[in-house]
Amino acid sequence: MTLRLRLMAGLVALCALGLAVAGTASAFALRAYLLARVDDQLVRVEQLGGATPAIMTNRLRLLERSGVDQVDGPSDYLLEIRRPNGMVRRITGAASPTPPSTLLLDAAARAGRLTSVAPRTTSDVSHPFTVTADGARYRAVDRVYAEGSRVLVALPLRPVADTVRRLVRIELAVGAAVLLVLAGLAWMLLTRGLRPLRQMIGTAAAIADGDLDRRVPADDSRSETGQLAAALNTMLAQIQAAFAARVASQEQERRFAADAAHELRTPLTSIRGYADLLRAGMVPAQDTDAALRRVQAEATRMATLVDDLLYLAYLDLAHHDPAHHDPAHHDPGGRPDTAGLDGQRPLPMAEFDLAAVVRDAVADLRAAAPDRPVHAELPPACLVHGDIDALRQLVGNLLTNARIHTPPDTPVTIHLHPAQPDPAHPHPVAMPHSSPRSGTPALAPRDGSAEHPRGRVDARDGSAEHQIGSAEHRVVLLEVVDEGPGMPADVVEHVFDRFYRAADSRAGGRGGSGLGLSIVAAIAQAHGGRIEATSSPGVGTTFRLTLPR
Repeated sequence: MTLRLRLMAGLVALCALGLAVAGTASAFALRAYLLARVDDQLVRVEQLGGATPAIMTNRLRLLERSGVDQVDGPSDYLLEIRRPNGMVRRITGAASPTPPSTLLLDAAARAGRLTSVAPRTTSDVSHPFTVTADGARYRAVDRVYAEGSRVLVALPLRPVADTVRRLVRIELAVGAAVLLVLAGLAWMLLTRGLRPLRQMIGTAAAIADGDLDRRVPADDSRSETGQLAAALNTMLAQIQAAFAARVASQEQERRFAADAAHELRTPLTSIRGYADLLRAGMVPAQDTDAALRRVQAEATRMATLVDDLLYLAYLDLAHHDPAHHDPAHHDPGGRPDTAGLDGQRPLPMAEFDLAAVVRDAVADLRAAAPDRPVHAELPPACLVHGDIDALRQLVGNLLTNARIHTPPDTPVTIHLHPAQPDPAHPHPVAMPHSSPRSGTPALAPRDGSAEHPRGRVDARDGSAEHQIGSAEHRVVLLEVVDEGPGMPADVVEHVFDRFYRAADSRAGGRGGSGLGLSIVAAIAQAHGGRIEATSSPGVGTTFRLTLPR
């Protein structure tokens, strides 16, 4: 049974119950009222007892001599007179139904309803009572006179029963009509009220068939169905977003595997080719060392690529599993051991001076490109909490990217300073741009990632203006700005994608593995930070890193 039928049946049943209770109460009330009227009529027959005993005796004798059994006139009284000698005289009115063959006096005597026959100086009258004879019911009163005569006056109750029965039939007919009308109105109202639920059913069926863009039509937000529709639409939007993210993640994994296989195929092909040449003796003796050096170089390139891939996987695990942030474990020897990514080596987290790390990276850049103008604006100290080796690689990758992908005389500026959290991103997270190519969505904030695990950090050199430990500065901002040729918008959109390399970098021979900026984004993400890139052709490129203090 459908919900509409159940609701309508319940409503009709409740209404029928109410009508039945009201009809029953009215029938009993009417019956009691009619019985009271009959009793009043019987009690008002005062002429039977209002006269003196002598006069009443003469009237009874006159009735006996007249031999009258029925009197004219619209009366339905039934009179029975029993003399002391046992003779009974019955007199009925013209409107009275045929009296029963059994005397009412005898029926009342058997029921014990008659008054006492003890001699009295005055007449005695009984209270009205009901007597049944041959299936006919009467309401009666009786009198006993001094000479021993007994008189019973009765009125039939069939008119009362007929009136009550007629009322019940009227109530049944009216009640049935009311229930039919109510059922029709309830059906229409329920059909209209449950229309949003049917629309929700249709929407759910469409979504089950694959149409994830379907939504429930909006209704009045003050009604329950409107609130349910709004909640369902919100849930459907979240489900669609989660499904899209899952599809994008699967697509990213497929592309990642294909790109990794493609990148590994090149050095493997070179190693295999040189190995076949050396084994076949096709390489001249004077070129053997060169061929072995090429094999070694390709093996080194492949090892570096595999190491970068493992490190990215390690950073992803550290980001998604907070247990991999271990402030008590720190290995200053370099990257963590990524041979096993099941949590044996947690990400080492400790407090250190980021300004010193940036200062060393700037020195390395000046040593690698002594002719390049490099300007650094650094505070005396900048305390942050994180993995010093990972952040050292992050800063090094940013500066190396600026050195490789810009002309040798392009100025590079590095800014490091405290900052207030961006209102649009109160909890910094790594934000590589979403890209249709890789399907990498913008990363969502992690709970509590913007809070320093040790609370506020006091200024170490007394300078609240330059010290990140100041309570009024909750994040640190690192900017690497170059005035090179810049990048078009389509390149900026994919710059953090793994294995992505711009066409001009490949053509210019400056393309690496395409993992440098991906590692930067993953390190920022693992530290609860955010990395952004802005660039325009002919203007230059700016990488902006925001880290929680």
